[in-house]
Amino acid sequence: MKTKGKFTLVALALLSAFALPSAAKDGTYQATTMGRNGDVTVQVTIQNDKIADVKILEWSETHPIADLPAVQLPADMVKYQTSNVDIVSGATLTSFAIRNAVRDCVKQAGLDVKAFTKKAPSKPVLITNVKDETDVLIVGGGGAGLSAAVAAAEKGKSVIVVEKAHFLGGDTCVAGGGYNAADRALEMKQEMTEGQRAMVEKFCRETPRNELHSKLIGMVQKQWEEFKAKNEKGLFDSPEYHALQSWAAGDYVAKLDLVYEMCRMSPATLKTLADMGLKWDDYTTQYIGALWPRSHKASNYKSGVGFIDTYINLIKTKNYPVKYIMQTRATDFIVENGRVVGIKAKGDNGANYELRAKNGVVLATGGFSANVDMRQKYDTIWDKKLGENVKTTNVPAITGDGIVMAEKIGANLIDMGLIQLLSNTDPATGATNHKLGQSTCIFVNKDGKRFVNELGRRDVLSKAALAQEGGVFYVITCESTNWVDKDGRNLYGIKVADLLKQKKVFKGDTIEELAKNAGINAANLKATVEAWQAFCKNPKNDPFGRASCEADTALPAGPYYATIMTPSVHHTMGGVEINTKTQVLDTKGNVIPGLFAAGEVTGGIHGSNRVGANAIPDALNFGRLAGQMAADYQAK
Repeated sequence: MKTKGKFTLVALALLSAFALPSAAKDGTYQATTMGRNGDVTVQVTIQNDKIADVKILEWSETHPIADLPAVQLPADMVKYQTSNVDIVSGATLTSFAIRNAVRDCVKQAGLDVKAFTKKAPSKPVLITNVKDETDVLIVGGGGAGLSAAVAAAEKGKSVIVVEKAHFLGGDTCVAGGGYNAADRALEMKQEMTEGQRAMVEKFCRETPRNELHSKLIGMVQKQWEEFKAKNEKGLFDSPEYHALQSWAAGDYVAKLDLVYEMCRMSPATLKTLADMGLKWDDYTTQYIGALWPRSHKASNYKSGVGFIDTYINLIKTKNYPVKYIMQTRATDFIVENGRVVGIKAKGDNGANYELRAKNGVVLATGGFSANVDMRQKYDTIWDKKLGENVKTTNVPAITGDGIVMAEKIGANLIDMGLIQLLSNTDPATGATNHKLGQSTCIFVNKDGKRFVNELGRRDVLSKAALAQEGGVFYVITCESTNWVDKDGRNLYGIKVADLLKQKKVFKGDTIEELAKNAGINAANLKATVEAWQAFCKNPKNDPFGRASCEADTALPAGPYYATIMTPSVHHTMGGVEINTKTQVLDTKGNVIPGLFAAGEVTGGIHGSNRVGANAIPDALNFGRLAGQMAADYQAK
C-alpha cells in the first residue's frame, strides 16, 4: 500500500506537469492599475479567444491629455489583438496603465499572456508634402492660440491651428484656472482688512518711474479717495491698481504699457467668456502669488481646461471655419519680401507641411519650462540649478520651439533669464493637480511651523520652501473649505481617495491624528493651527505679515488634510518682444510684418516674477487681440 501510494502521487504530479492549460473563458474582465493621477479601471470583453472590446470604466487622468489614449489604445488592442500597442507621447503613464490593465484581464481570462503582448505593427511613416492656405495661421493650440482662433473666426476669417501635441490646450488645460480681473461687483462681498488698506496706501505713495506710472498712480489715488469718501464697503480694486501691483511684483522690469493693457482688457474678456458659456463662481479668491483677492474661477469646469473647452465648444457650435493640424511641429517661418507669410512644419507621421496665411500669422507656442537645456542656458535667478532633477508643472510639449523660430528671423528676445518656480507642486511629478483646497492656506514644515507669508510673491515662497528640510512642506486644509466635489474629486477631477493612497495627501479627524499620519511635529502643528484660527477671527499682526485670511483658507474644524509640496519650474517670463498691438518686434525695435504673438511665448509682461492668476489673462487677452490683428492685417 505504501508503494502504491507513492506511485499514485508521482502519477498525479506527472499528469499535472503535462496537463493542457485550461481553455479561455468568454466574458468580461476588469482590472485596476495605477495611472498618472490615480487608479485606472479597465474592462475587457473576451470572445472566441480574442479581445473583442476594451473600455475605460473609471479614472482620474487629465482631460484632454488622456483623451487620445483612452480612444486610440483600446481600438489598437482590438485591431492588433495585443496589449503591446504604441503609447501616446505626452501621456506615457496613462498609456502604460491601460496596457497593464488589459494584460491583467487577458491573464484572468486564461489566455496565453505572451501571445497577447506581442508588439503591434508600427504605424507607417508618410513621405509626403502637404501645402495649404488659410486667412489666419495660428502656431500653437493652447489658451492664447484658441483665443486667437475664435477672435479671427468671429471676423469671418478661415483659420488653421497647428499644434505639436496630440491634444489642444497646452499648459492652460493643466493650470489651476485662476483668472485675475478687477471686479468690484464680486470683490465688494469681501471685507477689506487694515493690512489691505495699508497696501493700497503704499501704492498711492509710490515715486513715479515714468510717465505712464505717474498716470496710473494718479488714477489710483483718485479712485481710492472716492472709495473712502463714499465709505464704500467691500474690497477696493481697479484695472489701474491691478497694473500697479503686477508691475511692482515683477520688480518694475516688465514693459508697463503691456502690463496695463493686460489688466485693462481683463474685465472685458471675463464678460466675453461668460457670453461664450463659461460660468464664473459668484465670488473672487486669491490664488497663490496673486497678491490680491481678484482671482476668478469657473463653476462649470474643473481647472484651466474650462477655458479650452469653452473655445472648442464655441468653434464647433458656431461652425467656425477653424481647422486643426495635430501632432505637427512648426520648424521655420516662411518670410517673403520681409513679411511672414507662413510656416514649415513636420508631422509625427512624417509629413512635411508648408502652410501659408493670406492675412497674418499668430505665434502662440508657449514658453520653455519643459526644455532643461534652455532653462540652464538662460536662467539668471536660480544659479543655473534648474537641471533634470527639478521638475516642471508644464506639459512636455512646452519646449520653446516658437521662441527659437522667431529668433531665427530676427525677433528680439527679452527677459529670457527670468524663470519662475511655483512652490505648491507635487514632489513626484511637478504637477499642481494633487491639491485639495486653495493653495494660499497655511504652509507648515515637518516641524509643524509656518515659515512664510503665504500671500507673498511666488519667488519668495519658492525660496522659502526650498530652505525647509528636504525642500518640502505641507499645505493644511480642512473638509469644509476644500475644493472637493460630491464625487470626492478635487479641482482637477482626481479622487481624494487616490491621493491618500499615494500619500500625496494625509488626513486626520484631529490635528494630532493629521500630524501622526503626515509625520509632522504634533505639538507644534496644533499650536500653529490654533494661532491661525485666532488670526482668521481677527486678521491683525500676523508674525509673517499676512494681511488677510480668506474664507477658503480658514480652518474652522476637522477633518484636516496636509498636502505635501515642493517647488517646480512653472513659467518662463522671457520670450519674443511685442508691442501693445501684439506685433512682434525685431532687434532694432521695428515691427516684423505679418507676425503677431501672444501668451507665454512673449516676454516683457511679467518682469522678474509673474503674479499668480495673471498668466491666463495674459494668454486669453493678448490671444484675442492677436487674432483680431492678424485677421485685419493686409500686406502693404
